Amino acid sequence: MSVISTLITRASTVHTSDSLVTKLLPDGRYEPGVWQETKIVPVRAWRGALSYWGLSLRDGQWSTLQWLRDQSRRAGASKSPQAFAEAMVAELNSSLGKMALKRPEEAGIGIHFSAYERVDLRWIPELFLVTNYADPTYRTLRPMGVSRETHHILFGQEPSSQDGEAPSRLEVANALENGRWLIYNNGDPWLYNIAANSILQMACKLQARGILRGPDDIEVLRALARRPVEVVSTIQHDFCVPDKRVVGGRIHDLAITPSGDYSSTSGDAGEANQPRS
Repeated sequence: MSVISTLITRASTVHTSDSLVTKLLPDGRYEPGVWQETKIVPVRAWRGALSYWGLSLRDGQWSTLQWLRDQSRRAGASKSPQAFAEAMVAELNSSLGKMALKRPEEAGIGIHFSAYERVDLRWIPELFLVTNYADPTYRTLRPMGVSRETHHILFGQEPSSQDGEAPSRLEVANALENGRWLIYNNGDPWLYNIAANSILQMACKLQARGILRGPDDIEVLRALARRPVEVVSTIQHDFCVPDKRVVGGRIHDLAITPSGDYSSTSGDAGEANQPRS
């Protein structure tokens, strides 16, 4: 599996993930494979990034990381971030349909695609969720689809077809500008949320004492996104039966500002920081 998270604030969007890739054996044990490789890919065409959980390697015939890198290189051909996300859904359906899978649930995959959209002269962040998982248990699948996540999460509403329209996008921008933020996570939400809530409460206490570094400090935001993933990884390392561990390895992060500047403590900015043409 994986643990991935995306933190969205007025100053930056931050993706974070672990690195462990495992193979589920017939007896229910997990065989560890890759321990260091990233699960985050910059998408410079839309001032964004892709991160994933679920399906990763298929006996050397499929690499989700390479597939995401291929998608990123072609992202600029799409007319909008929404169109790019929808194109990924179509290509994923085609690719997964060609795989010889023993169990349908082996095709489960989820992708966080963050982007900044230009609305009313403002760069406004959006998180698109591309997945075929039916619910957070990740045990059943549904048709592959894409959804916008910022507006309905920020305002505690049901998702709406209007979430991508200018009025809703501007509501998101105003909420963020007033200090609101959101964290979206997948892989093991239960463990992640316990860690994240505790860490954020400590950050709030530091702020109340007047000793928290600025709320727009990119290093602080990266740390807020990274730390829960690090905690889940450490908990699984220390307490899980070895062949049941599914989170671990190197922790990766990537921060993107509204102006399109990329930074990372794990080297994930990569070629994203090359000058734009």
